[in-house]
Amino acid sequence: MELDLSTKKEMFRGGNDSIAIKKYIHGKEGGTVLDTTGFPDNYIYAGHGVIKERGVFKPQPVDGSLHEKLVGVVVSTTSKAKPSVGVMTLGIINNNTLKYKFNAESLAVLQKLGIQNQID
Repeated sequence: MELDLSTKKEMFRGGNDSIAIKKYIHGKEGGTVLDTTGFPDNYIYAGHGVIKERGVFKPQPVDGSLHEKLVGVVVSTTSKAKPSVGVMTLGIINNNTLKYKFNAESLAVLQKLGIQNQID
């Protein structure tokens, strides 16, 4: 996937980044560019699941499916139009603050990866 860097920077307000990601310990070095084909929102919010399907990184479907393909979570909110993201692979999230909360199956997979859910 290629990222177009020619467009101007967009400002986003109103995210829950600082409360969605409670503690960042480790992530995918250099981040990645997500394939956002079919993703319904204009933004991919901090804490949203990242899956890897046939070698391509994508946002997890908002219905919580494909939990078995989870590889981490988005570190900070980004525009769907410029989906260059950091991916946390070890740390703590607060599922209650996420726009699309993880279901039990997804939380179990994240816990196996090393991402804990800690609710305030």
